[in-house]
Amino acid sequence: MKKKKIRQAVFALSGILFFLLAGCQKVFDYIRLPGHGDAVSNICQVKTISSDEASYVFNYNKRGDLESIITNKLNTGNPNVFFIYDNRNRVNQVLSSFTASVITSGVIWTWEKFGYNAANQIMKDTSYVFGEIGPDGVIQPSSFWSVRNTVLQYDVNNRVIASNDSVWSYGKFANTDHFSYKYDERGNLAYTARQYQSMQSWGEAIYNDTFRLGPYDNKIHIRRTNKMWMFIDRNYSVNNPFNAVSYNSYGLPLLFDSKQYLQGLITLVPFMSGNVTVEYNCN
Repeated sequence: MKKKKIRQAVFALSGILFFLLAGCQKVFDYIRLPGHGDAVSNICQVKTISSDEASYVFNYNKRGDLESIITNKLNTGNPNVFFIYDNRNRVNQVLSSFTASVITSGVIWTWEKFGYNAANQIMKDTSYVFGEIGPDGVIQPSSFWSVRNTVLQYDVNNRVIASNDSVWSYGKFANTDHFSYKYDERGNLAYTARQYQSMQSWGEAIYNDTFRLGPYDNKIHIRRTNKMWMFIDRNYSVNNPFNAVSYNSYGLPLLFDSKQYLQGLITLVPFMSGNVTVEYNCN
């Protein structure tokens, strides 16, 4: 009986060691499976991100879904971010504002509303820029300066690979933007290409640009902790576009240089300088 218990203990310990040694590779393999390009590593959730310039606290609801990101430095381009869910527990609105909550009166940076298809993919993204929440705690649609309508395209791995934007400013059609996102064989974002065409009253302007990322490490991308973070940044990379100074036991970055991180088209945590430190809640 004693030998049997010893064998069971050894077997259990071997299983734990195998998980610790092979867990990251399993996550990578799963992410690369067709249809799982937006899979999250749900072992850890980001708790805080801090740098010399600003800090961010990530808050979650009882289901473990991201509810808000609150900064200690409210400023133009660096608002608080709130995630609003529908009755199917899907994010259907994202509010970036200079207010303490979604019902506190004040200035809104952006307000995004999502439309889903039958496969639960966000196909339409309508963004309103610079508006306000009224004294009654209700968003005032008529107060916004501009509106951006976005139609999205996905690949077989459930990653956004193209978006077509139409922008109206003060009620007049202003410009179009077409973005395409190319991934390499490792599942990392190789580059973002943009085609811009302005329709302003002073004339037409057309230009193209390309934004390249890398080199990548061989650890788990920090955005892999949250599906909406990948969607909003249009970045479903498997690995990080930087080499961190240190990582936790699950392969997520703990300390890295903000100059490397800024390669990544940042939206949720835009104000970064110096060293960046990340704190996680892990299972």
